[in-house]
Amino acid sequence: MKKSFLLIGCLFFAGSLLFQLAAQNNYEVRKINFHGNKTLDKEFLLDQMALKEVSFLQKLLTSEERFLYNQELIKLDLERLVRIYQSEGFLNAETKLNSLKVNKDKQSVRLNFEVEEGNPILVDSVTILYGDLANTVNTDSVSARIFRKLNLTKGKRFRDEAISSDVLFIEDVFRNLGYAYAKVKYDLDLDVDRHSTQITYTIIPGPLCRIGETMIIGNKHVSSNFINKQLEYSEGETYDKSLLAKTREDLYNLQLFRVVSVLPDKDSESLKNPIPVRLYVEEAPRFDTRFGVGYGTEDKFRTFIDLNYRGFWGGARRLNLYVKHSALEPYNISLKWIQPQFFSKKSSLAFNPFINRISEPGYDTRTYGMNIPLAYRFNDHLNSKLIYYLENVEQTVEEGDIEFQDYVEDKFPYNKSGILFSTVFDDAKPRFSPIEGVNVSVGFKVNGHLFGGDFNYTRLWADLRTYQKAGKWVIAVRTMAGGINSSDDSQFIPVEDRFYSGGSNSVRGWSRSQLGPKRESGTPLGGKSILEGNLELRYPLFWRVSGVAFMDTGNVWTESYSYHINNLGYASGGGLRVDTPIGPIRFDVGFPLWNEKKSAQFFISVGQAF
Repeated sequence: MKKSFLLIGCLFFAGSLLFQLAAQNNYEVRKINFHGNKTLDKEFLLDQMALKEVSFLQKLLTSEERFLYNQELIKLDLERLVRIYQSEGFLNAETKLNSLKVNKDKQSVRLNFEVEEGNPILVDSVTILYGDLANTVNTDSVSARIFRKLNLTKGKRFRDEAISSDVLFIEDVFRNLGYAYAKVKYDLDLDVDRHSTQITYTIIPGPLCRIGETMIIGNKHVSSNFINKQLEYSEGETYDKSLLAKTREDLYNLQLFRVVSVLPDKDSESLKNPIPVRLYVEEAPRFDTRFGVGYGTEDKFRTFIDLNYRGFWGGARRLNLYVKHSALEPYNISLKWIQPQFFSKKSSLAFNPFINRISEPGYDTRTYGMNIPLAYRFNDHLNSKLIYYLENVEQTVEEGDIEFQDYVEDKFPYNKSGILFSTVFDDAKPRFSPIEGVNVSVGFKVNGHLFGGDFNYTRLWADLRTYQKAGKWVIAVRTMAGGINSSDDSQFIPVEDRFYSGGSNSVRGWSRSQLGPKRESGTPLGGKSILEGNLELRYPLFWRVSGVAFMDTGNVWTESYSYHINNLGYASGGGLRVDTPIGPIRFDVGFPLWNEKKSAQFFISVGQAF
């Protein structure tokens, strides 16, 4: 009798479950969870599934289409999850829909997928077979170059995407050695019991090729003769694919073209040799204008206009006029003549007369002068610049300022002359909201001394920023330090070259420049030493909105290279970021810590804090 009741109960439960699964069709998928996915994170899996989760906020605030529960889609996604894991090296992976959490009132479901990854296939060994090439190339040198950059080496988890990428990379190595038609095949010796595989690459080089004639197409104002001078290769040279790519990069960097294509005219059937090159360009407008307006809590209403004329006086020379207005810069007018490829293809020289007025919380200055920057681009990530500057500055003297107690005029004029050297290494990406990489900048300024000017001092600073992705989170860290040393008896440093701390890009528990030494009137005095640190935890919320929690610290001191760790200011807070084509719009609120005299600070700006 008990067995009969048990059987009836099981049949009733199974029937109810089937009815429940069928009845949830067209319910909204509110949340998707995974259990057992130790290697592949949720975001990676969701990106490749048919069903997506749409939160209540996403549905309320965006036009994003809702996803509806459907048994056929569930079956499709279960199969897809298995294929995803197999392509990532987990040949025995299994998946199932573990349970449904149904909200009948809201007609929504939460899905829970169970994953059994199993053991991954690991690479046991990698072998390269060169065939007849062993007599014509230095196989030891080539192998060393290849193994340095292979994705799949001994001990690594086998992945379909990785081996496809490695094949293309090895082919390019030989195409850079002159074998334009090089192909690479691979064989796998899979040992299922040991969960390992051996990889053997076989090189099929084809003939050793040379570069033929270059045909230039699409240029209107820029002469073919000028473009020919930019070529990194010559007709008759051994074929090298990397030189074609370098030519394309050089032409782009001239800022004369919107489109540049440098393609070899190969024929895999006839194995054409020499190989002609087809160079197609689409010129950028000779004259263009950019205009923008915005608002921030620090600079208030701001606007700018940026005018560019390409091909000024022929070649790649450019003329740039930039005009800006904001509360911090009532006017800034800059005219710049730029000569690319000044003494090499990686350098440029500019002449830049300017006039501006700066109205900061701690000072008000009017400056006119000339900058002559010489820039050098080592590679895509490393750039340096050496600038000679000559400036005439007029500082508005604040009444009661102890630095000018014997000065009777309301304007304090002085001349500055010197050099500024700066270097930036930046591999952080993407540009506006980095999620990985490092940005390091170092600067050294020498004013006066051999260069003349009214004051003699040096200024040194360094700024380090790192970005690390951890699941959905991005951990962003910034450290900045600097110091100024004067060799004058007066020890006077122009106000615009002093260090200031506090504000939307600094320690956010203080308003702009308000952390550090003050005059008797309460305005920021600035200092000769600065130390700052920032930590941000960034997390995507929904649509284009992300949240940020931060901790900032820092201070400024009046002595040269003098840092008092026990005298740092601290702030914490949070904010929102809304992604836009010009960068994220930022809303931050910072609370000063262990400081009862300070209240919360609110900031609105464009771009990440760092």
